[in-house]
Amino acid sequence: MKKIAYVMVAVVALSMTACGSSKKVERESPIETFVQPCSELKTADGMLRAWGMGRSDNETTARTKAKMQASAELAEQLQQVVLATAEDYTTELSGGIDAASKRLLESTVKTVTKQTLTGTVIVCDEWHKDEQTGLITNYVTMEIDGEEFLNNLYKKLEDNKSVNVDKELLTRLFMKQIGKKL
Repeated sequence: MKKIAYVMVAVVALSMTACGSSKKVERESPIETFVQPCSELKTADGMLRAWGMGRSDNETTARTKAKMQASAELAEQLQQVVLATAEDYTTELSGGIDAASKRLLESTVKTVTKQTLTGTVIVCDEWHKDEQTGLITNYVTMEIDGEEFLNNLYKKLEDNKSVNVDKELLTRLFMKQIGKKL
């Protein structure tokens, strides 16, 4: 009798775990596809662009967070572009660049970068409010005009006569890094 009971338990257990249908069940994903507002604007055509998002129960805080995130990303992009441009510039110069001139160029670039980041422009600005939680989300895209950055750099470099820069070469290399065809 015990053997029959064990067999019955095994059969019931197997029937409960086996799929009773030969049909394939397609399941929908519980995750909605969500395209972040303002994320469609990318770095191109001589413009460096960065995206940021801030969420809070306060509009001012949401805006501050979004701008901080976009500014940090923009600073990172600008740093990468400047480093790559400086590398290409140094490589392409036939006689090279002396160490003092290179240090002066780098310090001038840092100064102009700080000034440029304070003058960024918001080109996309969207707000959403979650009615259930009351949280406000701000999405922004900020940009820097590559030509304006270079013009500011050249103005600073003109103040110091000891640095001679091939503006045409530097402009071509910089704009190439941010996707503008010259």
